[in-house]
Amino acid sequence: MRFISRPPSWRASRRVGRCGRLSAGALLAGLAGCGHADSAVSGQWQLSWQGRIGTEQATVLLQPSGQALSGSFSTARVTAPLSGSVAGPKLAFAVDFPGPPPYRILFSGLAHGDQIEGQALPQDVNGHAFAGHGGEVPHDYYSWSARRMAP
Repeated sequence: MRFISRPPSWRASRRVGRCGRLSAGALLAGLAGCGHADSAVSGQWQLSWQGRIGTEQATVLLQPSGQALSGSFSTARVTAPLSGSVAGPKLAFAVDFPGPPPYRILFSGLAHGDQIEGQALPQDVNGHAFAGHGGEVPHDYYSWSARRMAP
């Protein structure tokens, strides 16, 4: 009976081969999920934020397409289109309100599964900071959160 001697590197290369196959499989599985990044924020959300007159509520429809974000923002008083961007879990969108005076709120946030949290920055329609009537609201007062609504 003859034994074939294999170099010590054989076992290491065999382990690397198995790990390489596992790594390639994990990579492919991860990439498969990357194709559906739009679905991370897509859908209808119940949003609440702290504003000048207390907690405000809205229903938001987010429709990502690549890095562009569109949809609608509906409160008891107004329904307005929204537009913005999404990059992974980060999103930002603007909503224009008719007023008087007309104003815009820029929402930015981070999605975590079925929740989004972030900051809202009110502006006048020319893009200048807007803190309400007479500026009585401090800037850090504007935080918001949203929960995904059941389909």
